This record gives sequence, C-alpha cells and structure tokens, in this order.
Amino acid sequence: MSENIIDFIKAKRIMADKIKEGIPNTAPTDVVRIEIKIHPIDEMAWIAQQKSKVKIFGANQDNTASIAGIGQAAYVQGRSITDLRRIFSTLRQYLKTQYPYLQWYGGLCFDPKRLSKEWKDFGAYRFIVPRFELASNSSSMIFCCNIVGKISARQRKEILHQLDGLEWSEGYRDAPLFKPIRRIDYPSMIQWENSVENILKTIARGRLQKVVLARQTKLKFTKKIDPLVVLRHLFEVTPNSYHFCFEFGRTAFLGASPERLYRKYGHSIISEAIAGTSPKGMGVSQDNAFKEKLLACLKDNREHAFVVTAINQSFRRLCKDHQHADRPEILTLGNGHHLRTSFEGRLKERIFDEEIVKSLHPTPAVGGVPRRQALQTLARLEGFPRGWYTGLIGYVGLDWSEFVVGIRSALIRGKEMTVYAGAGIVEDSHSYDEWQEIENKIDNFIKIFR
Repeated sequence: MSENIIDFIKAKRIMADKIKEGIPNTAPTDVVRIEIKIHPIDEMAWIAQQKSKVKIFGANQDNTASIAGIGQAAYVQGRSITDLRRIFSTLRQYLKTQYPYLQWYGGLCFDPKRLSKEWKDFGAYRFIVPRFELASNSSSMIFCCNIVGKISARQRKEILHQLDGLEWSEGYRDAPLFKPIRRIDYPSMIQWENSVENILKTIARGRLQKVVLARQTKLKFTKKIDPLVVLRHLFEVTPNSYHFCFEFGRTAFLGASPERLYRKYGHSIISEAIAGTSPKGMGVSQDNAFKEKLLACLKDNREHAFVVTAINQSFRRLCKDHQHADRPEILTLGNGHHLRTSFEGRLKERIFDEEIVKSLHPTPAVGGVPRRQALQTLARLEGFPRGWYTGLIGYVGLDWSEFVVGIRSALIRGKEMTVYAGAGIVEDSHSYDEWQEIENKIDNFIKIFR
C-alpha cells in the first residue's frame, strides 16, 4: 500500500501505471489488489457519480467504517442454497494473508424455496469482490482495484478504460426526492386481521409459540428513484443502524438494519437478540415512561425471550464457552425502542461461517418458534416471497465476517419502491397493535418523502 496520502485524481494515475506494469495472476483464484491511501471523500457521492450497473455500499452502526464499491472483479451467485459449506469455502479460496483488507460483500435470501422474478438479479445468494472500491474508517481511506484470475491484454485494456471513466466532483449534489403518487399495502388490513387470527388460533392449540408476520408497502412514483439518495436520507433518521445498499442492474435492495446476527473475528463471536418494540415518546418524560413500560411488558419480554433462548442454544453448540447479559437493555432507534440482549463467546475448533449461519438463522426475531412450523405458516399465510428481506447482509474476510439481518429495508426498481417490515405474533398479540407497530417501522421510509 502506498504510504503517501494523495487526492483521488492522482491516485487514479498511479493505479493505472500499476495495472500497466502487469498482473502476475496465473490461477483462477489468484488476486492482485492495488491499494492507495487517499484523502477522504464522500463515498456515497462518489458511488452515485459512477455509471456501473453494480454498486454496493455499507456502513457500520456508528458510521466509523464504510465501503463503497462498483463493478465485479469476481462474484459467486446461485438460484438455490443446497450447501452452505460449498458457498463459503468458495469464498475462502480467494482470501489471502497478503491482502488483509480484501473482503467479499453480499447476502443470502430468507427462504431459497420462495423467490420471485423481482429478486432475479440477487438470486438465493450473491457475493462480489468489487472491481473498484473506497474503504474507510474513522481516520483514513483507501482506493482499491481488485483483479482476480489471469487476464488477457483485452481485459487489461478494459479495466484501464473503466478506471479512466471513474468520476469525482466535490460539487456533486443528490437529486431531489419526490412524493409518491400511490401507496398499496399488502396484505390489506382485513387480510392482516385474518392471518393474525389464524396464527393466534394455532398458538392456542399449542402448535406454535411465535410467528413473525411481514407486510409489504408499495410506493409508486412518477420518476425513477435513486436508491443512494434514499439511503442518504435514511442516514438522517435511522441512528444506531447498519446502512447498506446493493444495486444489481435495475434493482436495488437497501436498508437500515439495527440487528446484527453475528460478528466473528478469529475464534471470538458476538451476537444479539433484538425483539420487543415500543414507540418513542413526544418528550423526555413520556419517552422514559415508554422505556420503563417496555422493560416491564410481559408480552414484549416473552417475545424477546424466544430469541434469547434460540441464540443461547446455538451458542452452546458453537462455542467452547459463552455468556450473555442477564436482563435486556433498551436499544433506541430513530422511531422507537427495542429490547436487546448481547452475547459473546469463544468458538470451538473448525467452526466456520456455514455452521454459524445454519445454526443461528433465522432467529425467532424474523421467523418464529418452533422454527420449522413457523416457516411453514409463513409460506402459507404471508402471501409474498421475502427475497433478501430478513435474509443476511454482510461481508466475509480472511478470518473474520459479519452479517446483519436485512430488516427495515426496501426493494427499488425503476419508479417503484417496496418497503418491508414485520411484527412478532405471540399469545397476547392484537392484530391492530401489530399493524400499527409495522406502520411505525416503515415510517422512516415514508417520512423522507414528505
């Protein structure tokens, strides 16, 4: 990596010279990664100015680390998930100690058996190594080019052409957002009430304990929507969240998820249970009262306990030792409060991402209890394929990985945006209250257009 910190335009010239010098890759999984330290620039503005059909962006909860990538140096994608081990072992083949910052970015869908054509570009899973990327932490930024496998003279010329076409203007301004002209909720309120009643009867018969039922809200516009503009506005109203956007072709999936499934570094692993919801108050006094009510609410604590129990059972299988907080704490987001319990542990030997994902996902926070019966109920009642909503979004590095659950999210295609959100149905649930909980969750997307 170059030690001098330079501006982006100069970095492009240096990178072009390095590409012209030659790429020593000989095998399909060989990687050359060129990294140049640059003065920090606005990653979202940078990625918005590029013409690539593939764009990705991700930022951590406190926005101290982020990545913006365009194009594909390599990708792994499939229309079904039959072998998680094969997927993750394929990713690991490309990761080398020589490039500690090299990572795959992507995700897995919620239910590979239920995919619709609107998720075609995403597949049941898709991971990419960007051709070009900006990666930053709180103090520095690097501009990178990834070249995978042996390349021909023609391919080298094409990469140089792509590099030359990268644009950057400090004066770039986001396009304005327009109000939607139409809103369609699916299911309707009556259909929702019927589905919730169906679930409550099944719970009363002892066949289920919890089901997380989702809704989708379609917003239609007169003009195409820029996903990155939507995401930038989400930043303003969704603190303490992981922000992400995957744009593949004409379709983009983006969101502001508060829920980390797990983060692994070496043998260390952390996770968290998030379930139980309360709106925010109008002032400090009312807000504190809502927090206290949430902490004391039997229904919300029961819903939260299902998730804690499931993660605890998974950590017993995965870890040599582990621990979690005795009592839930309050997680405050832009539009509400949640109960959260944190976990940490030391993994057993030879435990990889595939075992962790298989054991943890989906948690009762997005599926239900018991898992198999809950998923069967969702397939029967929900009425639409979730795609990557409530699936996993994240990255895989050499000896580390992190995945968040794709909630508080939306799918954008052309002039239409579909917003997803769900609510946990348990014994004491009421259909109207759960409907309003979802209204509160999707309000972050609705209000940015006001």
